[in-house]
Amino acid sequence: MNDLEISRTNQVLLLDDDQDLREGLKWMFETADLPVQGYGRFDDFKRDLDSYVHSAARLCLLLDLRMPDISGLEVFQWLLREKYSLERLPVIFLTGHGDISTAVEAVKNGAFDFYEKPTTDARLIERVRQALHKSSEFLDNQDSLKEWMNRIDTLSPREREVMALVAQGRLNKVIAADLDISMRTVEVHRANVFEKLKIRSAAELATLLSKLQERLGYDPLA
Repeated sequence: MNDLEISRTNQVLLLDDDQDLREGLKWMFETADLPVQGYGRFDDFKRDLDSYVHSAARLCLLLDLRMPDISGLEVFQWLLREKYSLERLPVIFLTGHGDISTAVEAVKNGAFDFYEKPTTDARLIERVRQALHKSSEFLDNQDSLKEWMNRIDTLSPREREVMALVAQGRLNKVIAADLDISMRTVEVHRANVFEKLKIRSAAELATLLSKLQERLGYDPLA
């Protein structure tokens, strides 16, 4: 376990309009050393969400499926529209018996799990711990990608140009023609890119750049 992982904290977020249930779950989880921040209104949850997502804390969201102002399913769909990662913020639905089919469908669409109320159950605590572990793995992956970004930042502008074309599968002679440089210069830049990034193939490079773009919106040529 590295120092960063040790420094991370757990944070359970709870969105449920039932104050008694919020207080009961808060007590249950905090006796298990899992801090809970409860919300009875979506607007309050929405106001604070980014501060949690952009923190170093492992997260899990417990989400009531039925609420008077906005349903849990609508909140879930909002999270998807706003492109919140369900790996960063795993969602566990809290549901009544009549809502199980809806909760199952939500799980098929990326929710982590669902639990039928009442939820004062040690199994729920364990499942939340598993969701927090998933959030931690996402953070570890983000840290790894940021390290790749730092390596790319050490490349010269020309090396970055060659890197982008290599990732597209261009042959050295095509890259040379596109950039109006010699084949030998392309070979040197290509070798430098592979060495600095500690990668071994164009396919590996393409996968890396795709992940950086998808996960972090990173453009090495920007």
